[in-house]
Amino acid sequence: MAKLFIFGIGGTGARVLRSFGMLMAAGVDIKADTVIPIIVDPDTQNADLNRTVEMLKSYKRLQGVAGHDSGFFKTDISKLADMDTRGEGRVKDAFTFDFGGINQSFKEFIHFNEMDPDTQALVQLLYTQDNLNSPLTIGFKGSPNVGSVVLNKLINSPELRFFADNFRKGDRIFIISSIFGGTGAAGFPLLIKNLRNPNSGLQNAGEISSAIIGAITVKPYFGLQTENESVIDSNAFITKTRDALAYYKNNLHGVNGLYYIADNPDTPYENRPGGASQRNDAHLVEVLAALSIIDFMDYQDADFGEETLFHEYGLRQDAPSITFEQLYEETLHRIGQQMVKFQLFAKYYKDMIREDAGKNYYKALNLDAAFANDSFHKELRHFLENKQWGYFAWLEELARNKRSFAPFNLSTQDLNLLVQGKPVSRSFFNKGITQDGFVVRLNKEERNLTSEANPNRKFLKMFNHVTEDFYTSKMPGI
Repeated sequence: MAKLFIFGIGGTGARVLRSFGMLMAAGVDIKADTVIPIIVDPDTQNADLNRTVEMLKSYKRLQGVAGHDSGFFKTDISKLADMDTRGEGRVKDAFTFDFGGINQSFKEFIHFNEMDPDTQALVQLLYTQDNLNSPLTIGFKGSPNVGSVVLNKLINSPELRFFADNFRKGDRIFIISSIFGGTGAAGFPLLIKNLRNPNSGLQNAGEISSAIIGAITVKPYFGLQTENESVIDSNAFITKTRDALAYYKNNLHGVNGLYYIADNPDTPYENRPGGASQRNDAHLVEVLAALSIIDFMDYQDADFGEETLFHEYGLRQDAPSITFEQLYEETLHRIGQQMVKFQLFAKYYKDMIREDAGKNYYKALNLDAAFANDSFHKELRHFLENKQWGYFAWLEELARNKRSFAPFNLSTQDLNLLVQGKPVSRSFFNKGITQDGFVVRLNKEERNLTSEANPNRKFLKMFNHVTEDFYTSKMPGI
């Protein structure tokens, strides 16, 4: 296994990466040693982008403690700058591509006023006045013709050059973008064109041009409320998608595995073109789009030939609210067990663990002091409970969106009713999953894991083993 570079382009790219991070936190397997997300979006104030960045930072801090064998948080998610072993500071220490603060309009960016009259006339034929006057600080507002010009600076950026310097044979690339907006629709084909060019001038251009590259193109899955003053009209999403697909068919070459996903929009989002107000609830489509990354990495190099492998996603059953029951076995095999285990762990940690004070495992790990003083536990609570981007907030957003994804009952305190539609069987002699049962198993696991010297890593391993036991013995058929 080697490195996987993920380019998340635009708001959709950031939102998919948020769901991807949550799946990695749950311990879903991906065949990569290290994952390096690079978010490409000039709208640095975009709330969805910043929520994802904060989640990735928190994940990275937790993974540094968890290591690769703790069950949860086991995949190494690193920043591009983390590969700067010599400390030269060649790229910004961030998960985002640095556009250097494009604090100007598109007209100023292309130096319109310095053009001769004939060139100005041509530009005015190609771009509307809204295009020309649009501030680039909030992205391209659904205009890929603007984005394609601005994003041309990618090829000469420090980030892309540093990426190329650190690319090695066997590394892979995955690109996330939407097809109905501005940044993603423009950035995806432009990035492919440059990556597949062996004469790009990038270091290791030969290795990059022959690398295995996958991508997901997200077609419309939400609508926007009509706003007279907004330049973004979701009624044009389908037309834009059709035009972009026609362009991709004739001009997009060099993608080994291409994934498509879409959904019929239901409740429209607020029409916010960018900035801090662009904060959309997590959506099922974003979770499934994140799964495409995992699926792509399951393929061997030999599985890819000269022709692109195309993929779409389908539910086992169409329903307005999706639980595990509507997912095919292949999807459940990939995410079901780890999601259930992590939910059991997160729920117990949030609501029940402090009631275990005085129990053997609790005293052995000195958890009262750890909860009060240890940075790991502070970070773990931050990851789980942050109201803006945390794990429980993510689940709540998925559950209230349309269409909803609600695999868990978020209101119950009964661990036997945690999984929607899959209650744990109970009888007089079998109480199912109980707090007492957790304590018995945690005490045993604490005694068994004598070789683990790091108490926080031991803590995660204990819960990973205990939730595995509950899943296999109490939850058949999920």
